[in-house]
Amino acid sequence: MLRKGLFAVVMLVLCFTFVTAETIKGRITKISKDSVSVLVKDSKEAKSYPLDKDCKFMQRESKEDKEGKKVEGGAGASVFKDISDKGLGATLEVDDTSKKVTAITLYPKKKS
Repeated sequence: MLRKGLFAVVMLVLCFTFVTAETIKGRITKISKDSVSVLVKDSKEAKSYPLDKDCKFMQRESKEDKEGKKVEGGAGASVFKDISDKGLGATLEVDDTSKKVTAITLYPKKKS
């Protein structure tokens, strides 16, 4: 009986850990070492989010690539230097408790 109760508590804690992140899909319009501004599809104004000190930056090579490769240099990387007016397509993971961005995954570049 004690084992079942302990198992239930552990599962409950695990479920809350996975639910405490919000995923935002949009276009990065501006990024600095402290914050990132994202324009979401239905919005006219970009919303700014603070970056976590341990924020992960990833670049997907293709649509099939789910994890991507690590972007060296973080927010100061060359990919963020010259952001066009359209912005960079990305997915942001935002921690619900601290409201800070914990991971940024850039969409694959379109072939032209």
